[in-house]
Amino acid sequence: MNMRKLALTAVFLVSGSSVARAQDVIAIDPTTMEEHVDYRVDPVYPPIARAARVGGTVVLDVRVNADGKVESAKAVSGPPMLLQAAIDCVKQWTFRPFEQDGSPQAATGQISIHFDLGKNAPTAEEEAIARRYFPLSEQCRQAVSARSDPGSTAAACKQAAETADEFGPDVRFIEKRSAFVWAAYALMSDHDFKTALLYAQKAVDVVKLGHDDNSGNNAAFGVKGMVEGNMGDFAASDQDLAVAEDFGRKGIAWAEKEAPGLRAEYTRSLAMELRFHAQVLEQLSRPAEAQQKLEEAKQYE
Repeated sequence: MNMRKLALTAVFLVSGSSVARAQDVIAIDPTTMEEHVDYRVDPVYPPIARAARVGGTVVLDVRVNADGKVESAKAVSGPPMLLQAAIDCVKQWTFRPFEQDGSPQAATGQISIHFDLGKNAPTAEEEAIARRYFPLSEQCRQAVSARSDPGSTAAACKQAAETADEFGPDVRFIEKRSAFVWAAYALMSDHDFKTALLYAQKAVDVVKLGHDDNSGNNAAFGVKGMVEGNMGDFAASDQDLAVAEDFGRKGIAWAEKEAPGLRAEYTRSLAMELRFHAQVLEQLSRPAEAQQKLEEAKQYE
């Protein structure tokens, strides 16, 4: 009886080992991945990305099964506004099967998808504004990150936002929203709440045009809610923070599925908003809801 049990166990172990070998996945370099593409479609350029002048390269981690079909594609790097279009594109591709020891095998490797603005490239005037804007934007971000003198940081970020405002009404939505958000944060840190609210509202007005993603919407409504809270307008702060948090949760859910590398950035923003929102709710005499916000924030810390 014992011998029979031992024999059955041995058979199970051998069988399990065979399954494990059959499911091995081989790593393929990017050049070989490209050479094995059997059928490809071009990416659909998102209209909002085109209008926002967002171009560049998206790098994806792609898993291909033994039949050459794409099982999964996840973003590694690239402009957030272009990630989903790149993923949707590659999922339609097929590959000549990869082989190991003469047998078809599942494989993983990286594929790069390029987005070129072409005829929608910026005008000379727009490029001139951009050349002035980007150094100012970088100066603003570095000052905020380094927690430099609030007055000089606010001045730098305000100058970047004023320059971004020179872009035409139908282009550079991401730069404008981003500049307005950073200016609002910097001015809030300098206790110039009135001017901070003006820029926060400008950021919200940009995202309401529908040219941004969940993280951009989260940033705009989040900073507006924080400025309002600092000004004592707790009802308005409560409403805007709730909107920001909803966009933040959607952004995290998307990142977990399609772009894991962005998750940490999204969770930091949401955790900060939730903690601030808890303070606002305490001021509104809603302690139970405040505690719920703090508990949710712990999930992202």
